[in-house]
Amino acid sequence: MEFALTAEEQAFASEVRDFLRDHPLRQFPLDGMDAGYGSGANSKAFIRALAEQGWISMCWPKAFGGTERPMFFKLVLMEQLALAGAPFGPLPGIWQTADAIIDYGSERLRAEVLPAIARGEASFWQGYSEPDAGSDLLALKTEAKRDGDDYVIRGHKIWSSHAGIATHGLVFARTSHEARRSRGFSMFVVPNGTRGMDIRPIKSLTGEIYHYEVFLDDVRVPEALRLGLEGEGFVALLNGLDSDRFWGRFYKAPALQRVLRRLVDHANTTMVNGAPLARDPFVRRRLAGLATDIEALRWLFYRAACLLRDGAPITYETAVAKVLADETGQKLARVGMDLLGLWAPLRPGSEEAKLDGEISHAYLTSLGHTIAGGTAEILRTTVATRGLGLPTVKNN
Repeated sequence: MEFALTAEEQAFASEVRDFLRDHPLRQFPLDGMDAGYGSGANSKAFIRALAEQGWISMCWPKAFGGTERPMFFKLVLMEQLALAGAPFGPLPGIWQTADAIIDYGSERLRAEVLPAIARGEASFWQGYSEPDAGSDLLALKTEAKRDGDDYVIRGHKIWSSHAGIATHGLVFARTSHEARRSRGFSMFVVPNGTRGMDIRPIKSLTGEIYHYEVFLDDVRVPEALRLGLEGEGFVALLNGLDSDRFWGRFYKAPALQRVLRRLVDHANTTMVNGAPLARDPFVRRRLAGLATDIEALRWLFYRAACLLRDGAPITYETAVAKVLADETGQKLARVGMDLLGLWAPLRPGSEEAKLDGEISHAYLTSLGHTIAGGTAEILRTTVATRGLGLPTVKNN
């Protein structure tokens, strides 16, 4: 069996590398922090540069301005960007939202928001989690009440990534108390700056801002900004979460490969008792183990990608890949902290920081990855029940 990319995909990878060579990353200003997931920081200028190449809309149907390139071109693009450490942070969420609008969106969303996405001018935050509804999103309290041709949304969202610098929010809200528990919700595409929306930053362990909480106080949204049918938002949410676990972690393996190479170079050039650190058998085993784990992670995601490409059902595969991606990232950060020793805690910006402080940043940001997007514990239950067919255990 041939596991390599096709000739067309390899040619596209070369095209992306040429683009990165001709557009040095340092020339793009950053608007938001790198949260350590592998997609780098948030740079609006970089996203616009990708849009100018036609790469944001390249897989869309021609009827919506795309060129109908195969899905794997997205994977090739993200892999090359992650290997280079490019600041493409919002891109996966942009793609997810665009696909949802193409599949479920109103004519207004397709006419107004899709062109802005294609130009690299629109990005999105997820208004899913709430202070009392994290893993159990069906317990959320945010409501959207019908008022003529509008909905009036009232509620409180939290842990919304880059909400303060995005252009729109995807707000999941209850639209009916009469329907059964999973059928009374709807999804809305709400422009930032809409009257009644209050976005407040949450400082992270690094001292930077990645997450925000959003207060929605009688936010009026036209019916045309609802994504899909009323009451069918939970279906869109589940599709979005499964998609988020794939598209939001696919690039973790190449990003970890890039960091691992820096650690290997450090081990080869750092002298300890007159010999390179890499001569230590224990260090070599840890680095080799990480290389093996990262390669396995990469192929696990490509297996899921092939299922998605071929239209095969996805039941547990993204859950497995997401858990392994996050735990491998935490493992790499711990190994890096051990190898750097006394210099490990020094953060980016410190003159004496090793590897530009990247390991310290990775250690701090990776701590929450096994919670964000579905906790590792709950996703293991998903694997057990949906993947292995094990029975659920109910507490009396």
